Amino acid sequence: MKLFLAPLLVLALIGCTSPPSKPASASAQPNEPIVRPPREPIAANLLNDAPLFAGPRDKAPLCTATAGALQLLRFSAGRYAVQLESRDACLPATAKTREGWIDARHIDYIDTVFEPALARVRETDELRIDIAYAGNKIFCDAGVCKITQPLYGKARCYANPEVAKKLLIASHALNARDATFKLVVLDCYRPIDVQIDMFELVSDPVWVARPAPPRYGGHNRGVAIDLTIEHNGKPLDMGSAFDLFSDVSNYDASKVSAAQHANRTLLRDTMIAVGFRPYDAEWWHFSLPIDTRAMNFPL
Repeated sequence: MKLFLAPLLVLALIGCTSPPSKPASASAQPNEPIVRPPREPIAANLLNDAPLFAGPRDKAPLCTATAGALQLLRFSAGRYAVQLESRDACLPATAKTREGWIDARHIDYIDTVFEPALARVRETDELRIDIAYAGNKIFCDAGVCKITQPLYGKARCYANPEVAKKLLIASHALNARDATFKLVVLDCYRPIDVQIDMFELVSDPVWVARPAPPRYGGHNRGVAIDLTIEHNGKPLDMGSAFDLFSDVSNYDASKVSAAQHANRTLLRDTMIAVGFRPYDAEWWHFSLPIDTRAMNFPL
């Protein structure tokens, strides 16, 4: 059974009103070609000797890469595109590019690798991290999913430092009102490469921001976050699933019940109270008005 809050209880918990958000708009003309920006490699570590492949879906490895430092370029199909260090025994097999693909489970990177642009948000007693795009059921409707493999190599939340700070404040405020509530983060920073992959599947800027330079989308700049609320460890009934691209996902959708709308209002008012702006078309999406650049770091 799905849990929900009675409207009167929600209104008693949160007593502020919700200002309207701006309508969605594409950041470029629809007929403009989408050009992938340059990669922004990050330092990482190959935890153990592991097979190196020519492509993300190749079955036969080129050779065995040597454990140690390398550069991450991009994630796809469960593997990272990497650039090897000059000492690696696999160099002769890479046709002098020093690049190949390694299963993500063999690779890790430190939390501070994106600083100062992005800070890692960790779970607390008041905040749970459940990154949807690190799973294999993405953009689903009636049990059918457009994407059935992870878009991220790590199920981690990175965000603009101010976003990370205010998110923790919001989670504390919600839990202080009622200890049975907890914010659940579904998505944070998103690489531009992933934004392009998503837009190629759902080419509707109402749901997926058109990846146009220089600003791209809020997630690409680390200033947007997707989240919901759980009550006693179970998700509140918001009237639609996360990433259900339908009018029912609109905050004021007429097809949701009073209790479901009250649950959306609880989330919305909690985030607005600390400075986040809502997006009417998606009850789960909030952002801070921070002017910062879009990034294409691998995740």
